[in-house]
Amino acid sequence: MKLHLLILAVFCTIPLLGADLPQKTIPAGSKLCIEGEQGFDTFLTAALNKKKVSVSVVGDCSKADYKVSAATQSDKASWSRVVFLGQTGSNEEASMKVTDIKTSEVVFAYAVHKRNSVRGKQSSAEACAKHLKDSVH
Repeated sequence: MKLHLLILAVFCTIPLLGADLPQKTIPAGSKLCIEGEQGFDTFLTAALNKKKVSVSVVGDCSKADYKVSAATQSDKASWSRVVFLGQTGSNEEASMKVTDIKTSEVVFAYAVHKRNSVRGKQSSAEACAKHLKDSVH
């Protein structure tokens, strides 16, 4: 009996796995407050402008609609990677999450890993901005 219930539960949830869940969107013209470490907030602000994401960045979080929490980590090429692998750039990891300040709901999250990035944090910030642009309508 338990096996039949398990099989029934699996077959009932399979159609849900491929279902398109509603995507959260950020209204165009929304105000974002960016909190980042190691200067990544500056890179992310510049990337939002470069990628023409239709939001505005404010310095005072009390005037923002959404809070962006961003983190980054850089791993510069060691001498052995430069000599033996010819790698001159750094490995970059960045992540960001956008939270609605009124509801505390996370409406967007993205993480990126760039190998051998010549432009470092700029490259990972632009990847974050590019994907955020898809959620702004």
